Amino acid sequence: MDEAEIAADGRGGLAHSPAADLEQALIQLESWGAARDWCGPDPYEGLNARRMGALRRTSLGRRILIQAVKPSPVDLRRPLAIPARHNAAALAHVLDGYARASFLAPPARQRQIERVASQLQALSLPEFDLPSWGYHFDVETRVFFYSRTMPNTIATAFAGLALITAYERTGAASYLDLATRAGEFFLAHVPQTEARGGAFFGYLVGDRSPIHNSNMLACALLARLHRHEPRQAFAEASRAGVGYCLAHQRPDGSWPYGERPGLDWVDGFHTGYVLDALAACGDAEIDPAIEPALERGLDFYERNLFLDDGTPKYYATGVWPVDSQSVAQAIQTLSAHGHRDARYRDRSRQVLSWALRNMRRQDGAFLFQRRRYWRNSVPHVRWAQAPMFAAMAAMAEAEAPEGARGGVPQPSETADAQPTQ
Repeated sequence: MDEAEIAADGRGGLAHSPAADLEQALIQLESWGAARDWCGPDPYEGLNARRMGALRRTSLGRRILIQAVKPSPVDLRRPLAIPARHNAAALAHVLDGYARASFLAPPARQRQIERVASQLQALSLPEFDLPSWGYHFDVETRVFFYSRTMPNTIATAFAGLALITAYERTGAASYLDLATRAGEFFLAHVPQTEARGGAFFGYLVGDRSPIHNSNMLACALLARLHRHEPRQAFAEASRAGVGYCLAHQRPDGSWPYGERPGLDWVDGFHTGYVLDALAACGDAEIDPAIEPALERGLDFYERNLFLDDGTPKYYATGVWPVDSQSVAQAIQTLSAHGHRDARYRDRSRQVLSWALRNMRRQDGAFLFQRRRYWRNSVPHVRWAQAPMFAAMAAMAEAEAPEGARGGVPQPSETADAQPTQ
């Protein structure tokens, strides 16, 4: 191990209480991200390479190029001439983190919220009449290919959900308006496919892939919007998507990634997405059947996707690779449900402690992945830094004493804040 790069137990500068460790980790990560304007490498941006153009001409070549960049422990972006660019999903996580960031002084926090919201709005894709977001790179997967000009459900839902959080913490109506129009984008352009239990949202415009986390993230956005601006169309679409999700929960409480051959694995961070989205829909009283399903899902998640020492497993059936997405989602999901059962709170703290010892770099950023015999230390922004920032900020907010939460600007101070292009 390169101890100069990885934070170790007892490293100088670590605080001596869990709350202080969390705050220090947040401060250092925020400093790291802000210094780079939260712009940096991404594990899936191989198709942005300005060299090796011949590989981009076929599906197999595109997958080879992506897979050459993704697992490499050496950052290949300079030799392949891959430029650093902002990613909408990353900025959504960052916006959510800043909206909850009580460790920052209110004026600084407000400036960051406004700046990131403006950047996020500027990344909305111009090909559609309503706000929508995608990734800054073309994507080739085992399921489909789509270009950087195509919005996807994950990025659009993350953006809308973060804007709602920003509205809830600041009172700036412009954020809710932008999120509402993102919700309208789903109803207008992303089909729901009728299936057992209800109907599911596709992953892309015109797509009908039965993928649970993307369906539920769209449902969560519509449900949270319905709480603020009740609309029957939002509630009905969310209810149909929730019904599909509940009908396909397995007897053990889990969900596969998708309901199609080859998509039947169960992993940590996608399970976390589903659980968080179900909780948001439950808060909006979309379906009374959510609560028992959520309890079964949380129980499965906590029992099957962690080792005894808090190591987040990638799959329910296997540990490797230990991935920063799994770490971040565990911290966020489990801390959000600590009020339900103390073991979720305790597990979230255990995961954080494990991550600070084993996934944190000396500069305050986090590794991409640990594998059995080696690690990938490239500090991917969308995949590691932004979700870790959002997760730790959410944990700090969840664990703060009721009277100590807040520190956010008052609505009267921010009601005219505008995310501008």
